[in-house]
Order: sequence, then structure tokens, then C-alpha cells
Amino acid sequence: MFVKQKSLFLLLFFAVGKLAAQQELMLQTLPDLWPGTVVNPAFFPKDKKIVIGLPGYALDGAHSGDITYKDLFVKNGAKTTIDFGNVINKLDPENEAFFDQRIETLSLGLRLGNWSVQASHANRLNGLVIYPKSLAEILWNGNAPYIGQTVDLGLRANISDWNEWSIGLARHFNKVSVGVRFKYLTGVSSLVTDDTKHKATVYTNPDIYQLQLETDYSFNSSALINAIDTSDLGFNLDLGSLKGKAFSKNTGSAFDFGLNWQVTKKLALNFSVLDWGGKINWKENANNFRSNGSYTYNGVIFPGSDIINGSDSLSFDQKLDTLNDIFQFKKTAANFTTETPQRLYAGGTFQVTEKWQLGLSVFAQNTNNKRRSGVGVSARWQPVRWVSLGAMYSVNNRSAANIGMHVAFTPGPVQLYFLTDNLVGAFTIKSSPAVNLRAGLALAF
Repeated sequence: MFVKQKSLFLLLFFAVGKLAAQQELMLQTLPDLWPGTVVNPAFFPKDKKIVIGLPGYALDGAHSGDITYKDLFVKNGAKTTIDFGNVINKLDPENEAFFDQRIETLSLGLRLGNWSVQASHANRLNGLVIYPKSLAEILWNGNAPYIGQTVDLGLRANISDWNEWSIGLARHFNKVSVGVRFKYLTGVSSLVTDDTKHKATVYTNPDIYQLQLETDYSFNSSALINAIDTSDLGFNLDLGSLKGKAFSKNTGSAFDFGLNWQVTKKLALNFSVLDWGGKINWKENANNFRSNGSYTYNGVIFPGSDIINGSDSLSFDQKLDTLNDIFQFKKTAANFTTETPQRLYAGGTFQVTEKWQLGLSVFAQNTNNKRRSGVGVSARWQPVRWVSLGAMYSVNNRSAANIGMHVAFTPGPVQLYFLTDNLVGAFTIKSSPAVNLRAGLALAF
């Protein structure tokens, strides 16, 4: 478990570093743009009858503290290596990373009198990773600096990748619109650790360098991990099996509800709940992996950074193979269930003049009993009918100083848009600890 680049920890940290839970405060203030329906099924572009949503991309995520991709991955000639030395001093005793990626392939909308219908497909990747500082320390430094100490290695994770097939219906009254959307979910891959069984510790006796390892660690996986390869000191990642998984036996469902109220000619209020009751039942290639035991070995000190970066100069004898084997996981076929993150939005817009609009957005999300929230105030300027520019200041759990922006061009039927709640992170993904952006194209007639 301590060790090559294909180990579970490095895989998760690498994904977090590149991606860096989907709040999209700016999007909530733009009900006239087609992607606004993503955060509220009651939204539909004003005065439009037919809408075709072309491919779009959205990304939201952050790492606690100030950890960035460039901190962790260092270019060394033609080779990119992992360098925890730039990161360890920035870590908290417990660290957290979360990410939400959404790839929209196609969506359709149709207004029929006072009704509107919509259908869409998207792929989503959502994850939460929690790990102790001591895990990064021992992966980088080895166990020599921690003689006489018990080091915690217990990483926790909840990561799922799924397809979202949805169909929605909205009723537009004189001043109120209400909408509901049903989502059929098909799971691609998942890895979820057991919150009650995530113990993994290592202790090195200061007298005779007796190494004691103890585990009571369990996780469920579908498609992502199919075996534990102790002879190669890592996990056998079945990444090839993730291709072409538009449909699978891993199925579930969720509901979205939305309300939009045009209180006066200038003031509008909105509210929505997304992914209500969302669950996926994992049945295809679903397994439980459990490690539960203790092992003592005399006179062992293992290195850190050379193992992580796969140095060819390292030579492991049978004793180290046996040491690794004490973490062996027993694989058992087992179905399991995951919940999709539930989100809540509330806010409103006020049309100050024909060209200026003010907005307020509130966001809350519940993921694995981890609650996140944010609030933002925005201003929107439309110098001409087909150009929309906006700026937002927002506060969330991670930061009290976020500057966002949007730009949208809507000549004729075209809707070309770019939005971000974090302007700096959107253009410096590899050097920013937080990222938020959305971009795409739609045709509205």
C-alpha cells in the first residue's frame, strides 16, 4: 500500500490535482441561457420555442489549504515526478479534496404553449477524498523519520462516475413556472471506502526496528479496481473496462424540482432542489475488498520517494514482499449503493435598468454528510441585446474572496457562453487550489 505510482492513493491524488462540489452560483442568475436549466428545471429561455444544447463542459473542485497540481507534480527533464516535498508543509493534520466534473453531450428543449419539455444526457464524475498528513509523509519520507511513532495511513474516499439520462417537464403560469426532472442513472465506476473500517497504521520500534502494521480497512469498488496485486505492491486498476459504458447494470434514479417566480416586472425569485433521492445500485463488477490483520517484522526500514517515483535502482527481497502481503485484501463479490450529492439553490434577480441587472445566489450541497455552502452577489451588463457580461463576488466554505465572471454571445439562434465562480482558477488550473468553470454552445430558436 505504500508504493508505486499505480497505488490507490496516488491515483486519487493525481485526479484531485488535475481536477483540483458543483456550485455554479453564476449560472443560477442566467435563466435566459439554456444551461440555466441544469440548476433549475423551471428555467427556459424567454421567447424561445426550440433549443438544442450542444456539447458543454463544467468543472468544480478544490483542495483544502493551498495545494496545487504544480506543487505535487514536478517536471524533471522529459519525466514528470511526484514531489511531496513541496506539499507536506502545507498540509493540515487531515486534508480534503472534492471535485465534480460534468460533460454534457446533447440536450433538447421544446416549448408547447404554457408547457415546456426537455431531455438530455451528461456524464458526471464526483468525488470526495480525505487523507491524513501522515500518509503523504510516509509515502515521501519512508518510515525512518518516524521511529517510535504510530503513523496513520487511513485514506477515505467516495468517488463515482455515472451517466445521467434525464427528461423534464415544466408548467409556465402567468408569473410562476414550476418544473420537475427525472434522471435515470447508469454507473460507470465507483470506489467507496467504509467509514467504519478505515484503520491502517504502521509503527517502528525504536529499539530493534521492529515494524508493526495493523489494518482494519475496507472498500467497495465497481469496474475501477478488479484485484489486489501484492507482488507488484499495488492495485490492479481496470481502466480499460471504463470505455464505452453508456449503459450498465449499475442503475439508479434521481429527481430535480424547480420554481421561478416573477414577483414584479423587475424582480424574480427562484428555488430548486437537485438530485433528490439520488442513488445508484452497483451490481456489475462490484466487489468488497477487506484487509484486517497485524504483522511484525524485525529490522525493516523502507524508503519513500524512490518507491513513489519508481526508481529502477530499488531492489526488494522476499522479506519486503512479505511485508506488503500483510496488507493483502480479501476480495468478495458484493453489491453496494452510493448516493448522488444533493444540491439546493435559492436566489433572485433585479432588473435595475434595461441594460443592468443585479443578482443574488445561495447554494448548499450535502455529500456523504459533508455540507458545503456558498452565497454570491452579481451584476450583469448587456450593452447590446446579443452580448452579456457579468461579475460576481462570492463566499464559500473554502474562501471568503472569490471573484467570478461570465461572458455570453447570443447572435441569432446561437448561445455561446463561458462562466466561472473563480476567475483566477479558471485560467490557471494547474497552479490554483480551486477551480470552477463552465463553457458550451446551444442553438435557441
